[in-house]
Amino acid sequence: MVSVSGCGGATESAPVAEPKSSAVATPVEDEPWDPCTIPNDAIEAAGLDVDSKESGARGITEIANWRVCSWNNPEPSSWYLLGIFSSSNSSIEDVRQNERFQQFTEDPALGGERFLRSGQDGSESCGVAYEVEGGVVYFVLDKRVVRDALGDPCTEVGRTAMALRSSMPPVVG
Repeated sequence: MVSVSGCGGATESAPVAEPKSSAVATPVEDEPWDPCTIPNDAIEAAGLDVDSKESGARGITEIANWRVCSWNNPEPSSWYLLGIFSSSNSSIEDVRQNERFQQFTEDPALGGERFLRSGQDGSESCGVAYEVEGGVVYFVLDKRVVRDALGDPCTEVGRTAMALRSSMPPVVG
């Protein structure tokens, strides 16, 4: 937090400025929830490798107005990367409009919307998005290129999202 205050002083023949009241500078926009703050015990309980945690996903460390964190499932059979994306100034509608995603379907069991990466059938990647208090959170599970899938990406991302739901902002709706 930054405190801003004015100072009064005088020079010869110059008026004295009135002291300004102290004010706290506030950000123009709220910061998004940071998925990297999910406790390690929740990450382990969700079946992810705590030591694989990376701020960002696939080498992308900064996306304007978004926070991103990713994990792999544990070795020796690690076959996917899970990224969690959070924004405080985007909505689920913005995620639906993202040309990288397609085939959104409501999933009452998850309390969110499943989706696929554009051009993929769900055998390589799957996601789930939630409208949350203060923005949107979505999970994307991508099969690692050098590994065979050891499960269904849509089933796995749903299971993981449900396991981590209590660690994210409350879902709206």
